Amino acid sequence: MAEAFVYLADTLVDDFDLPDFLYELTNHCADLLDADGAGVMLADDDGRMRLLASSDETARLLELFEIDGNQGPCLTAYRTGEAVEHSLLSAPDPRWRLFAERAHHDGYRSAHAIPMRLRGQVIGVVDLFSRNPDPLSEPKQKLGRALADVATIALLQHRTIDIHRTLAEQLQTAFTTRLDIEQAKGLLAERHGIDSHEAFQRMRAHARRTNRKLSILAADIITGTVTLPD
Repeated sequence: MAEAFVYLADTLVDDFDLPDFLYELTNHCADLLDADGAGVMLADDDGRMRLLASSDETARLLELFEIDGNQGPCLTAYRTGEAVEHSLLSAPDPRWRLFAERAHHDGYRSAHAIPMRLRGQVIGVVDLFSRNPDPLSEPKQKLGRALADVATIALLQHRTIDIHRTLAEQLQTAFTTRLDIEQAKGLLAERHGIDSHEAFQRMRAHARRTNRKLSILAADIITGTVTLPD
Protein backbone atom coordinates (compact mmCIF):
# COMPACT_ATOMS: atom_id res chain seq x y z
CA MET A 1 0.00 0.00 0.00
CA ALA A 2 2.85 2.36 0.87
CA GLU A 3 4.57 1.61 -2.43
CA ALA A 4 1.35 2.39 -4.29
CA PHE A 5 0.93 5.80 -2.69
CA VAL A 6 4.59 6.72 -3.16
CA TYR A 7 4.39 5.77 -6.83
CA LEU A 8 1.16 7.67 -7.45
CA ALA A 9 2.50 10.79 -5.75
CA ASP A 10 5.70 10.94 -7.79
CA THR A 11 4.90 12.84 -10.99
CA LEU A 12 7.78 15.31 -10.75
CA VAL A 13 10.33 13.13 -12.53
CA ASP A 14 11.55 14.33 -15.92
CA ASP A 15 10.64 11.07 -17.64
CA PHE A 16 7.06 10.97 -16.34
CA ASP A 17 5.03 8.67 -18.57
CA LEU A 18 1.26 9.16 -18.36
CA PRO A 19 0.21 5.81 -19.92
CA ASP A 20 2.56 3.92 -17.61
CA PHE A 21 1.33 5.90 -14.60
CA LEU A 22 -2.31 5.07 -15.33
CA TYR A 23 -1.53 1.43 -16.05
CA GLU A 24 0.17 1.14 -12.67
CA LEU A 25 -2.87 2.81 -11.08
CA THR A 26 -5.13 0.08 -12.47
CA ASN A 27 -2.76 -2.62 -11.22
CA HIS A 28 -2.59 -1.15 -7.73
CA CYS A 29 -6.38 -0.83 -7.60
CA ALA A 30 -6.88 -4.40 -8.76
CA ASP A 31 -4.32 -5.76 -6.27
CA LEU A 32 -5.25 -3.73 -3.21
CA LEU A 33 -9.02 -3.79 -3.71
CA ASP A 34 -9.30 -7.43 -4.85
CA ALA A 35 -10.84 -6.45 -8.17
CA ASP A 36 -10.73 -8.81 -11.14
CA GLY A 37 -10.42 -5.93 -13.59
CA ALA A 38 -9.79 -2.21 -13.47
CA GLY A 39 -9.70 0.69 -15.87
CA VAL A 40 -9.08 4.42 -15.91
CA MET A 41 -10.95 6.88 -18.07
CA LEU A 42 -10.02 10.55 -18.32
CA ALA A 43 -12.10 13.33 -19.83
CA ASP A 44 -10.74 15.26 -22.81
CA ASP A 45 -11.12 19.02 -23.29
CA ASP A 46 -14.64 18.51 -24.64
CA GLY A 47 -15.72 16.43 -21.65
CA ARG A 48 -15.72 13.14 -23.58
CA MET A 49 -14.41 10.12 -21.74
CA ARG A 50 -11.34 8.38 -23.13
CA LEU A 51 -10.05 5.02 -21.98
CA LEU A 52 -6.36 5.43 -21.19
CA ALA A 53 -5.50 2.32 -19.19
CA SER A 54 -6.88 -1.07 -18.18
CA SER A 55 -5.56 -3.96 -16.16
CA ASP A 56 -6.36 -6.59 -18.81
CA GLU A 57 -7.99 -7.11 -22.18
CA THR A 58 -11.41 -8.12 -20.83
CA ALA A 59 -11.66 -4.95 -18.77
CA ARG A 60 -10.44 -2.88 -21.72
CA LEU A 61 -13.12 -4.19 -24.07
CA LEU A 62 -15.84 -3.71 -21.46
CA GLU A 63 -14.72 -0.12 -20.87
CA LEU A 64 -14.80 0.60 -24.61
CA PHE A 65 -18.27 -0.96 -24.81
CA GLU A 66 -19.37 1.36 -22.01
CA ILE A 67 -18.07 4.42 -23.87
CA ASP A 68 -19.59 3.35 -27.19
CA GLY A 69 -22.95 2.65 -25.56
CA ASN A 70 -22.80 5.87 -23.53
CA GLN A 71 -24.05 4.06 -20.44
CA GLY A 72 -22.57 2.46 -17.36
CA PRO A 73 -21.34 3.15 -13.82
CA CYS A 74 -18.20 4.93 -15.00
CA LEU A 75 -20.09 7.53 -17.01
CA THR A 76 -22.61 7.97 -14.20
CA ALA A 77 -19.80 8.54 -11.69
CA TYR A 78 -18.19 11.10 -13.99
CA ARG A 79 -21.41 13.00 -14.63
CA THR A 80 -22.52 13.09 -11.01
CA GLY A 81 -19.12 13.32 -9.34
CA GLU A 82 -20.28 10.64 -6.91
CA ALA A 83 -19.02 7.09 -6.50
CA VAL A 84 -21.10 4.19 -7.76
CA GLU A 85 -20.01 1.94 -4.93
CA HIS A 86 -21.75 -1.25 -5.92
CA SER A 87 -23.82 -2.40 -8.85
CA LEU A 88 -25.16 -5.94 -8.79
CA LEU A 89 -25.08 -6.72 -12.48
CA SER A 90 -27.66 -9.49 -12.23
CA ALA A 91 -30.22 -6.81 -11.27
CA PRO A 92 -28.73 -3.66 -12.79
CA ASP A 93 -29.80 -0.08 -12.92
CA PRO A 94 -32.25 0.24 -15.85
CA ARG A 95 -29.98 2.90 -17.36
CA TRP A 96 -27.21 0.34 -17.75
CA ARG A 97 -29.06 -2.63 -19.21
CA LEU A 98 -26.79 -3.15 -22.23
CA PHE A 99 -23.66 -2.56 -20.21
CA ALA A 100 -24.82 -5.00 -17.51
CA GLU A 101 -25.55 -7.70 -20.07
CA ARG A 102 -22.09 -7.34 -21.57
CA ALA A 103 -20.36 -7.27 -18.15
CA HIS A 104 -22.35 -10.31 -17.00
CA HIS A 105 -21.38 -12.11 -20.20
CA ASP A 106 -17.72 -11.37 -19.42
CA GLY A 107 -18.10 -13.01 -16.01
CA TYR A 108 -18.32 -9.91 -13.86
CA ARG A 109 -20.96 -9.77 -11.13
CA SER A 110 -20.39 -6.29 -9.74
CA ALA A 111 -18.91 -2.96 -10.75
CA HIS A 112 -17.61 -0.02 -8.75
CA ALA A 113 -16.81 3.42 -10.16
CA ILE A 114 -14.81 6.05 -8.29
CA PRO A 115 -14.65 9.59 -9.71
CA MET A 116 -11.21 11.17 -9.92
CA ARG A 117 -12.23 14.41 -8.31
CA LEU A 118 -10.54 17.33 -6.62
CA ARG A 119 -13.09 19.60 -4.98
CA GLY A 120 -15.53 20.42 -7.79
CA GLN A 121 -13.31 19.28 -10.65
CA VAL A 122 -13.80 15.75 -12.00
CA ILE A 123 -11.10 14.69 -14.46
CA GLY A 124 -11.94 11.02 -14.87
CA VAL A 125 -13.02 7.78 -13.22
CA VAL A 126 -11.45 4.61 -11.86
CA ASP A 127 -13.56 1.55 -12.71
CA LEU A 128 -13.40 -1.72 -10.79
CA PHE A 129 -14.97 -4.98 -11.97
CA SER A 130 -15.38 -8.06 -9.81
CA ARG A 131 -16.56 -11.63 -10.28
CA ASN A 132 -17.79 -11.46 -6.70
CA PRO A 133 -21.31 -10.02 -6.25
CA ASP A 134 -20.50 -8.67 -2.79
CA PRO A 135 -19.86 -4.95 -2.37
CA LEU A 136 -16.51 -3.56 -1.34
CA SER A 137 -15.99 -3.41 2.40
CA GLU A 138 -15.96 0.04 3.96
CA PRO A 139 -12.15 0.01 4.47
CA LYS A 140 -11.63 -0.91 0.81
CA GLN A 141 -14.06 1.77 -0.30
CA LYS A 142 -12.01 4.31 1.63
CA LEU A 143 -8.77 2.92 0.21
CA GLY A 144 -10.15 3.09 -3.33
CA ARG A 145 -11.21 6.68 -2.74
CA ALA A 146 -7.75 7.51 -1.40
CA LEU A 147 -5.99 5.93 -4.38
CA ALA A 148 -8.20 7.84 -6.81
CA ASP A 149 -7.68 11.10 -4.88
CA VAL A 150 -3.89 10.79 -4.80
CA ALA A 151 -3.79 9.94 -8.51
CA THR A 152 -6.04 12.93 -9.28
CA ILE A 153 -3.88 15.36 -7.31
CA ALA A 154 -0.74 13.94 -8.93
CA LEU A 155 -2.15 14.33 -12.45
CA LEU A 156 -3.39 17.86 -11.83
CA GLN A 157 -0.06 18.79 -10.26
CA HIS A 158 1.84 17.38 -13.22
CA ARG A 159 -0.48 19.21 -15.62
CA THR A 160 0.16 22.48 -13.78
CA ILE A 161 3.91 21.93 -13.65
CA ASP A 162 3.96 21.01 -17.33
CA ILE A 163 2.07 24.19 -18.20
CA HIS A 164 4.42 26.28 -16.07
CA ARG A 165 7.45 24.54 -17.58
CA THR A 166 6.17 25.28 -21.08
CA LEU A 167 5.56 28.90 -20.18
CA ALA A 168 9.01 29.13 -18.61
CA GLU A 169 10.58 27.74 -21.78
CA GLN A 170 8.62 30.19 -23.90
CA LEU A 171 9.68 33.06 -21.67
CA GLN A 172 13.32 31.97 -21.83
CA THR A 173 13.14 31.75 -25.61
CA ALA A 174 11.51 35.16 -25.79
CA PHE A 175 14.20 36.61 -23.50
CA THR A 176 17.01 35.13 -25.60
CA THR A 177 15.39 36.39 -28.78
CA ARG A 178 15.06 39.85 -27.33
CA LEU A 179 18.76 39.93 -26.43
CA ASP A 180 19.66 38.93 -30.01
CA ILE A 181 17.48 41.68 -31.43
CA GLU A 182 19.01 44.29 -29.13
CA GLN A 183 22.52 43.18 -30.06
CA ALA A 184 21.68 43.25 -33.76
CA LYS A 185 20.22 46.75 -33.38
CA GLY A 186 23.44 47.91 -31.78
CA LEU A 187 25.56 46.48 -34.58
CA LEU A 188 23.40 48.07 -37.28
CA ALA A 189 23.33 51.41 -35.50
CA GLU A 190 27.11 51.50 -35.28
CA ARG A 191 27.66 50.19 -38.78
CA HIS A 192 25.27 52.64 -40.49
CA GLY A 193 25.61 55.61 -38.17
CA ILE A 194 21.95 55.63 -37.15
CA ASP A 195 20.10 55.44 -33.85
CA SER A 196 18.78 52.19 -32.42
CA HIS A 197 15.16 52.94 -33.31
CA GLU A 198 16.03 53.45 -36.97
CA ALA A 199 18.16 50.31 -36.87
CA PHE A 200 15.22 48.31 -35.57
CA GLN A 201 12.88 49.72 -38.22
CA ARG A 202 15.32 48.80 -40.99
CA MET A 203 15.81 45.34 -39.58
CA ARG A 204 12.06 44.81 -39.27
CA ALA A 205 11.44 46.05 -42.82
CA HIS A 206 14.14 43.75 -44.20
CA ALA A 207 12.66 40.79 -42.33
CA ARG A 208 9.29 41.47 -43.90
CA ARG A 209 10.70 41.97 -47.41
CA THR A 210 12.59 38.70 -47.21
CA ASN A 211 9.81 36.87 -45.38
CA ARG A 212 12.01 35.92 -42.45
CA LYS A 213 11.43 35.87 -38.73
CA LEU A 214 12.90 38.86 -36.95
CA SER A 215 14.63 36.63 -34.41
CA ILE A 216 16.36 34.60 -37.13
CA LEU A 217 17.43 37.73 -39.00
CA ALA A 218 18.85 39.20 -35.78
CA ALA A 219 20.88 36.06 -35.14
CA ASP A 220 22.23 36.13 -38.70
CA ILE A 221 23.20 39.80 -38.37
CA ILE A 222 25.12 38.99 -35.19
CA THR A 223 27.02 36.14 -36.85
CA GLY A 224 27.68 38.24 -39.95
CA THR A 225 25.90 35.90 -42.36
CA VAL A 226 23.49 38.69 -43.35
CA THR A 227 24.33 42.32 -44.10
CA LEU A 228 21.59 44.87 -44.52
CA PRO A 229 21.91 47.29 -47.45
CA ASP A 230 22.60 50.96 -46.74
